[in-house]
Amino acid sequence: MEEKKVRQRAKSKKLRVTFPDGRVICYPRAVDTFVAVLREIGSERFPEITLEMSHLPLLSREIYPEFKNWMKPVCDGWYVNNQSSNDQKYMQLRSIGKSLDLGLTVELGEDFEPQQNPGKERTRKSKSKLSVRLGEADEWLCGANMQETFIMVIKEIGIDEVMKRNIGSGGRDLITRYRQSAAQVEIADNRWLNVPGTTRDKLKLLKVIASHLRLKIEAKLE
Repeated sequence: MEEKKVRQRAKSKKLRVTFPDGRVICYPRAVDTFVAVLREIGSERFPEITLEMSHLPLLSREIYPEFKNWMKPVCDGWYVNNQSSNDQKYMQLRSIGKSLDLGLTVELGEDFEPQQNPGKERTRKSKSKLSVRLGEADEWLCGANMQETFIMVIKEIGIDEVMKRNIGSGGRDLITRYRQSAAQVEIADNRWLNVPGTTRDKLKLLKVIASHLRLKIEAKLE
């Protein structure tokens, strides 16, 4: 009897990028790492990037009609043409890092331990919803996901009111005037929020905010 040959699916390659200050970006999908690194570099330097993809600039302020399904938004109205393999993305980031003298260490491998992408909620945990009540209000604040609820609470309390308390999140200011990392979410003009990545950290930070503002905050998971 002939033995059946089992074809094992090859592991997908991941990108891992280390900045000179020790920060590391490595997400499960190479494209997410690629875009996150570009955001960290900042749009003010995009005009210096001269790489092309299919005879068109890799980065553009317009969506090329013939590549509309491949154009990924980066930041500040810029898009990157994502019609490339992981190996090509690796070479592109190496070239960008070298041409801009960024001191990046760019690696491509199968066995890197990826980080959770802070820009995306884990679908497995999306079944639980966070509800928050402020003070003696009758209404509970509850968004489509935990991140949305957290942002609703900050806005309800007052973005500037929270900002002036200099509360930290993950070693950084909770709210900044300028974007300092790809993980931040813009919640108002010139107001960028560092949203905690886990449910535990969100609840912990809500308690810290309540303590600073001497405000009663109730939270529950449903």
